[in-house]
Amino acid sequence: MSDKPKMSLTKKVLIAFAVLVVIAAFAGRNGESKKQSEKAPEPAIEYPENETALIDASKKAMDKAKKAENDMQKGSALNERNNAICSSIGSFTVTDWVGTISKIDSNSDGYGVLKIELAKNIYVQTWNNSLSDTFDHTLIKPSTTLFETVSNLKKGQKVKFSGKFFKDDDTCISEGSLSLDGKLKEPEYIFRFSQVTPL
Repeated sequence: MSDKPKMSLTKKVLIAFAVLVVIAAFAGRNGESKKQSEKAPEPAIEYPENETALIDASKKAMDKAKKAENDMQKGSALNERNNAICSSIGSFTVTDWVGTISKIDSNSDGYGVLKIELAKNIYVQTWNNSLSDTFDHTLIKPSTTLFETVSNLKKGQKVKFSGKFFKDDDTCISEGSLSLDGKLKEPEYIFRFSQVTPL
């Protein structure tokens, strides 16, 4: 029985090289398809200057309230926030602010209730009941374009919105919290929405 002819070293090198070329081509194609399947990064969202100012003032008051040793110091933090907002917000009517839907609901009469988070624990919102809303008219009326648009949005969705705040002699702009801690740690600025659009 004769021995099988031995493969030359040159042939072995050529075969090994061919295998490496095939592996490299496959890996390259796989990496390219993975790259194509990855989503393009979302474009950076630009926040209006007066929105940024309100957020910054609210955050500074939150931080100061956390370090406060008594309610008088908390009151000082609130006063500083109010002054900062008044000096920077300009008109009480704002356009194209950006936020995230925090709550979509309705009151007992079927009017829309909307709450939007600007930054962590900082909100703009309608009143949630007709009695509180007697003078501000923030609740969203059914059978309006705004009501239809908002009713089709979802919690957690990014939106752009316009509307107006309400002047308050004590807090600069009207805020719905019932306690000093609430005003500082989780401010809920009362707002009448005129337009809301998904981003």
